[in-house]
Amino acid sequence: MITELACYLAIAQCTAYSPCPNVLLVALDQLRADHLHCYGYYRETSPNIDRLTRDGVMFTRMYAPASWTTPSFVSVMTQLFPSRHRLTLFCTPKAPLLDPSIPLLAEQFKEAGYRTIAFVNNGNAGRHILERGFDEFYQGQEVPPNVTERIDNAARAPGTTQKVTAWLKRYIEESPSQPFFMFLLYFEPHSPYNPPPEHDIFKTDAYPEQRFTGYGPRDGCLLRWATIGDAKAIERLNGLYDGFIHFVDFHFGRLLDVLHELGLEENTVVALFSDHGELLYEHPDVLTFDHRSLYDANIRVPFIIRGPGIPKGKVVDAIASLIDVAPTLLEVSGLPPMSGAQGKSLLPLIKGRRKSAHRYVFSEQDICERLRCIRDERYKLIYNLDTGRIQLFDMLADPAERDDIATQEPKVVRRLMRELKRWMEENHPPEQERLQVWLKTVEADPKVTVVDDVTIGAQLQLIGPGWRMADHESNFRGASFWVEPDVDGSNIAIWRTDNPLLGTYDIYIWYGAIPGRKAATNARYTIVTRTESSTFVINQNENTGRWNLLGRFEDPLYVRLTSAADGPIIVDAVKFERVGNDVREPGPR
Repeated sequence: MITELACYLAIAQCTAYSPCPNVLLVALDQLRADHLHCYGYYRETSPNIDRLTRDGVMFTRMYAPASWTTPSFVSVMTQLFPSRHRLTLFCTPKAPLLDPSIPLLAEQFKEAGYRTIAFVNNGNAGRHILERGFDEFYQGQEVPPNVTERIDNAARAPGTTQKVTAWLKRYIEESPSQPFFMFLLYFEPHSPYNPPPEHDIFKTDAYPEQRFTGYGPRDGCLLRWATIGDAKAIERLNGLYDGFIHFVDFHFGRLLDVLHELGLEENTVVALFSDHGELLYEHPDVLTFDHRSLYDANIRVPFIIRGPGIPKGKVVDAIASLIDVAPTLLEVSGLPPMSGAQGKSLLPLIKGRRKSAHRYVFSEQDICERLRCIRDERYKLIYNLDTGRIQLFDMLADPAERDDIATQEPKVVRRLMRELKRWMEENHPPEQERLQVWLKTVEADPKVTVVDDVTIGAQLQLIGPGWRMADHESNFRGASFWVEPDVDGSNIAIWRTDNPLLGTYDIYIWYGAIPGRKAATNARYTIVTRTESSTFVINQNENTGRWNLLGRFEDPLYVRLTSAADGPIIVDAVKFERVGNDVREPGPR
């Protein structure tokens, strides 16, 4: 926290010597850097963000410390890596909150005499996590079972901009001499991508009339088609995503205009970033639109800053992390750094006093599967803690991460793995401590988790070619996948959940029918737990259109179905139902 003396000096500077700038920290949720026109994208998706770039400094290689909302935003506000602040799983207001001894950015500004205000439109970064330090905290969305389908219209970009505008006008009338720190989290362009018609301007001949407004059998059909490799469905989803960027950019532009109209522009630092990106079916090994990986499509994000003393039109190409955002804002505002911060101020790079901030940048993920990544100026390594898989990419020669060169560059792998393990030793909590935190999170979750083909994320993973859709009333929610049999079982389906399944679970399977076809009589389902695996041979022509109990399991990891069968296999739905409220202490993986 800011010391009493430092706080006094900061307030004195703001009130007596030179006015401290206002700080407006804006996040656009789920925004890929490389889909912005100012970052080189071929479509003009972002005229107003481009305007911000012309007036300020753009960081071309900014990386999120995590691939999704909660850990990434908490890292921004604490300047700590997720493993250090511990919020690495989906949590609810009933789950453990952030350790109160960890200071938050809003507290630093508040103690320095700032008026602090937040408008947050994603419950996964809501008041139960980040409210501390804000004088006012407006949350446009709670934490429902499916965060992306239940957001109040008033909390979408138009309504949010109106609320912020009203607050700024009230601020001008009440206390214009007191600087403000505002955190504004627009929900858009987060999925489902549903731009209004006037922003759906990137249509092609790829399903131009199809929309993506949710995850049901009708409004989520583009997702299911894309999952089985339909190139036109992927093209249309990209167009809708880009249209949604154009939509929120329009309203962000209106906010910039309001700052100018109210006379706040010259003394307000505006910093724009995103918590993570979006995969958009670019990697076959994680064939999903969503953000359950550490590929750059998920973790390379924009960071643009403008304001008093900030150069105009400058581009910084050094590698940086979102944990650097808060130290930068504090230094730009003339405030001392937070104690224990792992991030570094980027102001020396902005001012041209230094060319780099980090030798290595790290990212991590604990949902679905545990991943860690390290990068230097050239190479990037991704390490799967659960399987031991190591991937290495030359980011200068292969920015799309298509060519894994781990076997070709063993010296680079050894060097980066050595640095990654050192970082993990410094930041990871002891295994039992981590599991106890996870255990409390699991106990606060719903008892039943259903995973099927229209669920958000990569909980259902299809591996191999030749997948097809089966629409039938007996299928779960009316639709499922299926594939022809083969000898070696190279086609695989894996069902898993975001948060770990700790404790005792009953596992059920659901399979419907393929119209006009007989299904496999010996479909092989395998349940993999932390300590063992069990295989069940199922006749998918019997007991269709219902939940079928496979058994009770301790600490399950995933369910796997292979195509080594005597007929086509049906990939439908799996249910994990926690048994009672008692969860035993989990053992190590």
